[in-house]
Amino acid sequence: MIENSFISSNIDKAKNALSSVIEKIKSAKDQKLVFLLVGRTGVGKSSTVNSLIGKAIATIGQYEATTMGVESYESEVNGIDFTVIDTPGLCDEIEEEGNDEKYLKQICSKVKQIDSMWFVSRLDETRVTADEKRGIKLISEAFGFNVWQHAIIVFTYANSVEQGRFQEALNKRTELIKKEIVKYTSIEVVNIIPSVAVDNKNSTTPDGKEWIGELYTKVFIRMSERGLLPFLTATADSIRPQRKASQQSSSKTEAPNRYFSVGSRGRTEVVEKGQEPRIKVDDFQKQLIKKKLIDAGIIPTLVLSGAGIGSLFGPAGTAIGGAAGAVVGLVAWLFAW
Repeated sequence: MIENSFISSNIDKAKNALSSVIEKIKSAKDQKLVFLLVGRTGVGKSSTVNSLIGKAIATIGQYEATTMGVESYESEVNGIDFTVIDTPGLCDEIEEEGNDEKYLKQICSKVKQIDSMWFVSRLDETRVTADEKRGIKLISEAFGFNVWQHAIIVFTYANSVEQGRFQEALNKRTELIKKEIVKYTSIEVVNIIPSVAVDNKNSTTPDGKEWIGELYTKVFIRMSERGLLPFLTATADSIRPQRKASQQSSSKTEAPNRYFSVGSRGRTEVVEKGQEPRIKVDDFQKQLIKKKLIDAGIIPTLVLSGAGIGSLFGPAGTAIGGAAGAVVGLVAWLFAW
């Protein structure tokens, strides 16, 4: 009797937790997600954003910047409004270089919030250029100390560096850029700014690893708390495997169009081929995403364990449907319910 009462109590609490999560997801639709891109023209800022989101949000420029300005691209992904703000001219040596004050006012007038800032540079460069140093200075002056708290460093053209030098180049280039950033913020902030190498013409970097999952994870863990749930809602279908699960044990010799894996509770999960997500995250990346969700208070502590939790959250995504269902299904997958 005591055990049944305990289970019933946990189920009631789980229902309330689920309702809370769903309400948070629904409220995310009213929020706009803002990415700010900083870096020289032609380094692949727009291409990388488009690769991450899976659609052409930002226009890919074909020519060098000729004027200082702020480009704003509006889009919608799974019901979430996206704004991608590019800053052509900020890190380019152009004729208007003397108009810094005017440009800073223009940036501040157009950028009211920043959920994720990317400082983008080519990995195959050997130094931080004078115009990049100037860009770091200007963006720091425009938004102050806090601008780097939601920043990542993105190195493009990763495969322009040979395999034997890849990790060394990534480490050294990260170190050099951080030396410039620390001039305008604290060492504590700079130390936790992550870097990631990407290549928009290849799915892998020279070390043979797929980079899209690493980029997604770095963006996710550095996202502002305000933008975290909208970002998760927009991308839920991109990272969760569209899988069919079965409680029945199966042999690997059955059905050649499937592969099998054993879930955390000994359950055999049957995953249809062709159902893999667009963005794959490994176990370590999943742990980082889960930690961010818990630390941000999006996932209540109760949801992490307890009788009845799995039975509620597992099928809930299918029952709810839409963007909210996709997020609930993703949470269930992340926490292996």
